[in-house]
Amino acid sequence: MSSPFDFSFPPFDALNPVERSEIALQIDIEYYAAGSTIIQANSPMAALYVVMKGLVVGGADQDVYIAEQELFDGKALLEGHCSYAFTAQEDTLLWRIPREAVLQLSQRNTTFAAYFYQDVARRMAELSPSPHQLSQATLMLSRVRDASSSPVYYVAADANVLEAAQCLQQHNVSSVLIKTEHGCGIFTQSDLRQVVCNGLIPAQTRVADHASFELHSVDPDTTLHQAMILMIRHGIHRVLIARQGEIIGVLEQLDLLSSLANNPHSIGVQIDRATGLDELKTASARFLPLIQLLQHSGMKVTLIAELVSELRQKLLAKLFTLLAPAEMLPHVCLLVLGSEGRAEQILRTDQDNALIIADGYQHPELETVCLQFNSALTELGYPPCPGGIMASNPEWRQSVGGFKQQINQWTYTPSGENVMKMAIWVDGSAVTGNTSLLYELQEHLKRWLDSNTSFMAHFALPVEHFPTPLGLFSRLVTTGEKNQLDLKKGGIFPITHGLRSLALESRVEAKNSYERLAALSGSAVISSTLAQDIAETLSFLQTLQLKYGLLAHFGGKTTLNLVDPSQLSALERDLLKDALSVVKQFRSLLRHHFKLDRL
Repeated sequence: MSSPFDFSFPPFDALNPVERSEIALQIDIEYYAAGSTIIQANSPMAALYVVMKGLVVGGADQDVYIAEQELFDGKALLEGHCSYAFTAQEDTLLWRIPREAVLQLSQRNTTFAAYFYQDVARRMAELSPSPHQLSQATLMLSRVRDASSSPVYYVAADANVLEAAQCLQQHNVSSVLIKTEHGCGIFTQSDLRQVVCNGLIPAQTRVADHASFELHSVDPDTTLHQAMILMIRHGIHRVLIARQGEIIGVLEQLDLLSSLANNPHSIGVQIDRATGLDELKTASARFLPLIQLLQHSGMKVTLIAELVSELRQKLLAKLFTLLAPAEMLPHVCLLVLGSEGRAEQILRTDQDNALIIADGYQHPELETVCLQFNSALTELGYPPCPGGIMASNPEWRQSVGGFKQQINQWTYTPSGENVMKMAIWVDGSAVTGNTSLLYELQEHLKRWLDSNTSFMAHFALPVEHFPTPLGLFSRLVTTGEKNQLDLKKGGIFPITHGLRSLALESRVEAKNSYERLAALSGSAVISSTLAQDIAETLSFLQTLQLKYGLLAHFGGKTTLNLVDPSQLSALERDLLKDALSVVKQFRSLLRHHFKLDRL
């Protein structure tokens, strides 16, 4: 009995029309009454089964439930042998696909084949999006306004070449404009070299005589693709940026190529060149389009986080150095805390920062600088921390000695609030200033914990605060009227805090969760296999968090960690169940390791 097959869900959505036609001819439908055996244990695996209607139970402990649009058993199919029985939990209709048909397709279609890896890490890694050429995406999507550009400087119409050269050097630009009665011209470093090579005396040579008056301009909304075509067409190395006839900047070929080859780099250059808050606002406004571009290009979420965190820390460092007197910097250390300190925060969130002050150092502008810093961050789009974890708060702006006492208090009295403050602090990373101040506090914490070992269980306890949203029959558990699932509370936090706890216990100095995991992998606590599963699970959860966080942001929502499982693709739901199973396993390990049931 044959029937039209639904190719809309993974891995079948990876098949092209020809492949779908081939396999459709070989698919049958089978009916199994509730309680009847579909596959006996230790029997040949002759077909792949997909649930059309009903529910199937199987696995080593008969605790794996397969619902509609889910298949079984991929690994057994590849091996040709099934070790476990599968039974119809209720009246069930199955699509049956012959093993040979699946194997033939797997040889030709690697995306389709990737689905049948059983171990969680390989499935998640193999099924991550294939990245497109980022430079091509940038070229087609980015606008001239998004690229780093040079400001416009003019010299007088009767200026000589020496004066023009001095203007180039003073402002560190490669071109200046000249306004004459014949129109506007441009004089470049190449023109300057030509004057010198021709043996002319710069102080006695009119710059207008060696300028080019055939200028080309683009609107700020012009795509970089169009700007590049214009440069190629006319054999030029720069174009003017004009808005409604007014020249507002110069787009150099090097800046354009930098934007195409490495868009994050061009934002970094823009931050470095900034001389005030307005310029930093312009650079900060480019973060979200960049994140969109990287996410759509298929770049791994870990790489996106690394790039964005680097840029954000550069932004914070630049802002602080613009506000703080130069003589202050050697005596203070600015920190970012929490997920920002771990370099895992991608989308903009509340501020979490602190300032360490050298013992005995005083400056009349210290408090003012911190207040201005946090206020400026708010203007840049980073809301104040509801818990007051900001350098403007005296609790998070202390001397080295003050923070030592604070650390002692957090650990000696491990209330829920103190534990979370300690957790945020442990993730702290230096942004600018004297980093040795942070190092001194890190060493103090190690010594203090050596004499306060009971603290570690209290520190790890928050992994039990939020249940893993995976219930019986591998069903995703949602809460609230809108049936949503909190990715951060239910999945990401137990992993990041669990790794933070194990790293602190083992004196691992790494801040990033993946680096902590790499240091702990293969230890007595975490096997290399489990470490790989945890890494891919965290990456997958963060990928979902970014994807649906962007959708929530552009949908006008303020909470970016909630997802509705019904909006996930079938593959995402399948992998989410796998991921949450790993979270459950890791929480069980932590519960046993830190003896949390005794608290």
